[in-house]
Amino acid sequence: MGIYQRTIELRGGQLKLYTRPDDPHGFWHCRFKLERTGKFIRRSLKTTDLNDAKRMGDNLFDELRFKDRNGERIRQIRFVDVARDYDAIAERETREGRLSKGRLGFVRGTIRRYMVPFFGQYALGDITPAVLAQYDEWRLDYWKTGPGSLQRKPNSKTVPSSKTLMMEQGVLRQVLRYAIETGQLEHLPYIKPKRAKTNRRSAFAVGEYLALIRAARQRVMHERHPRVQRDRQLLELYIRLMIGSGLRVGEARKLRWRDLEFIHTGKQQETLRLWVNGKTGRRAVIGSRTARLAVKRLLAFYGYATLAQAQENASWVFAKSNGTRVETFEVAFKGLLNHCNLTTDRNGQGRTLYCLRHSYATYRLQYGGTDVYLLAKNMGTSVQMIEDHYGHVNTTLAASRLI
Repeated sequence: MGIYQRTIELRGGQLKLYTRPDDPHGFWHCRFKLERTGKFIRRSLKTTDLNDAKRMGDNLFDELRFKDRNGERIRQIRFVDVARDYDAIAERETREGRLSKGRLGFVRGTIRRYMVPFFGQYALGDITPAVLAQYDEWRLDYWKTGPGSLQRKPNSKTVPSSKTLMMEQGVLRQVLRYAIETGQLEHLPYIKPKRAKTNRRSAFAVGEYLALIRAARQRVMHERHPRVQRDRQLLELYIRLMIGSGLRVGEARKLRWRDLEFIHTGKQQETLRLWVNGKTGRRAVIGSRTARLAVKRLLAFYGYATLAQAQENASWVFAKSNGTRVETFEVAFKGLLNHCNLTTDRNGQGRTLYCLRHSYATYRLQYGGTDVYLLAKNMGTSVQMIEDHYGHVNTTLAASRLI
């Protein structure tokens, strides 16, 4: 038996009514071909009564053939339907290893949090430049006065950066291009391109970093409360590891002892290698001497004699006294910055935990002589990003040749 269970032909065979064996309701369906475009139409008639199915099939046949002859839109496909299909494709590509988990999270979050709530019920053909302009305004206010204002986390940004908006716009283009490729949209509406500002990343000068570490150590020594003392000591070790590895904040948060290993280079030097899952997928990170010593101190902090012992008895590298993961050091870090009067850089830009990653990149270029390609690979970013955000370092190093 074919895919059809019962079949009836009307209009000289041009209209076919049928039931499907895989339809638990036993509904009648119809199928016919449009004259002008040659597209086949398949619809469920949502009835088990044959007479009703004949009447509804006849009406649909006449209606859609008339629209087709006059060049009218046959079906109003909603954005939410296309977005749902694109979401499923992105998930499949992640399972197949063609899309990183970090990228899937960004695509899915952008679609579900912003695009579906705004564009969801719009027909694809109704998404015009004017509608896109309304979306831009709505998106800018989302965390300030819009739907996100009631669920915003403390210390999170209320206004998205131009880089974030540009990346989200890329997701919208991908969804609409998918609609074009699948024949659900005729052409891409004009989307005013956004340009990300290539701001210089805020890094700590060497003197500032040394002052930060000195203050962190002193705050540990002078603290009498056991829990606070432990938290401050863990913060100091966190700063040392971040400065020596350039990890992203999210990568460090998910770091487990099993992700760390000591290897030996060609010179038989002990080297720290960390395996992290970040925006670009899983990658190996080679830590500097500072990071290696930080891990040694972390082992001593938890009372482990060897890395193997830590891997056998614990999970998270940065853990609370009860063994659960430390979700963020942001509040403690801000307290340390306030103590050192280092909350902003000389340009007035506020400092966050990400300044540790930016400091790592600056030190590697300025003092380590690291090749830009190797640095980009180790940090899980592109050479273009390194040049855009740290180009001033290379200019400083070449100053003697520019005089």
